[in-house]
This record gives sequence, C-alpha cells and structure tokens, in this order.
Amino acid sequence: MQVRVDTFGTDNAADFTGLATTLFVDLAALVNDAQSKASAQQSGFGESAQQYEVKDTCRENLRDEMSAISRTSKSMEYAFDGISNKFFFQRNMADADMLAKARAWITEVAPYKSNFIEYGLPDTFIDDLTAAADAFEASFSSTASARAEHVAATADVSAKIRQGMIKVRILDGIAKNVYANDPGKLAAWLSASHVKKAPQPADPPMP
Repeated sequence: MQVRVDTFGTDNAADFTGLATTLFVDLAALVNDAQSKASAQQSGFGESAQQYEVKDTCRENLRDEMSAISRTSKSMEYAFDGISNKFFFQRNMADADMLAKARAWITEVAPYKSNFIEYGLPDTFIDDLTAAADAFEASFSSTASARAEHVAATADVSAKIRQGMIKVRILDGIAKNVYANDPGKLAAWLSASHVKKAPQPADPPMP
C-alpha cells in the first residue's frame, strides 16, 4: 500500500504543496529504506538457514566420532572392566551436553589411546574427536549471529512500515480535502491507500 501511495504522490505531485509534499518525500524515503531492509531480512533468513545446515552437519560429525569410541569401548569391556560405562553415548543428547561430554572424553580417552587403536580406531581418533568438537562449538556462534542479523532486519522493516503508516494516515486527511470536488482523483487516492487483507482460506466443504 505504501508503495502505491508513493507512486500516487509522484504522479500527482502538482496537486500538493507544503506539508503534503514533505510527507510524500518522507514516505518515499521510508519505502525505499524498508525495501532495502527487507532485502537484508531475506539475506539474514537465508544465512540463518545455511548456518543451521552447517550446524547439523557438525553435529552429525561429532556424533559419529563419539559413537565410534562408544562402540569400541563395548568390545574392550572384557579387558577393561567398566570402560563401556565410561564412554557410554546416546545420540539424542542436547547439543550443549554432547559438546561437554566430547570435551571430557578428549581427556578421559587419552590413557587408553593405544588400546583403542589396537581395537581398530585410527591413530588420529583423538585429534578427529577434538576437531569435530571444535567445529561443532564454532557453529553455535555462527547460527546465533545469523539469526541476530535476520531478527534485526525484521525489526527495522517493521519500524519503517509503522512510520510510513503514520505518514499515510496524515496524507489521507489532506488528500480527501484536496480531492473533495474531484471524484476521479479521490477514487484513485482511496484505491492507492487501501490496505488489502490477506486472502482467507476457503471453508472446507460440508461432509
């Protein structure tokens, strides 16, 4: 609606002076700014979605590393009583809990490094676990930053729209006075300044 009113003001600039002209200029700036912020909003939304995908990948990588250690520890139980409990792992852990457990394992598994290697884990398994934990932890701040960008842009767009609505409401009174004796222009103004409702879903058919 504000874009339509902005266009109306440009097309009919000769009909207005003083305050109305200033309001149309202000509205044009707000519309332009809101459209710019809307682009940033969509960019932030896309960035947020991408970073969550990255986080999902990092989470799965860490789960795989921890699952391998846990699975191997079960085979080692006969030689190292209780080791399977020490490295017990559930895949449905909360992110923060899983990261904390991974950090603990990096220290706790070190005395058994050669034993885990004997049971088939690669020589680099502790380094692999550390790298996976580091990547997963880094994804926390990336998703938070991307979401903050999206939220900030959304708030900016909302603020610009609210300011624009105030301009339009003031212009509505002026335009109706200016076009009181010009039904054609008045109808054009009413059409431009009308806020269309979002389409409503059709009622479901009667059974």
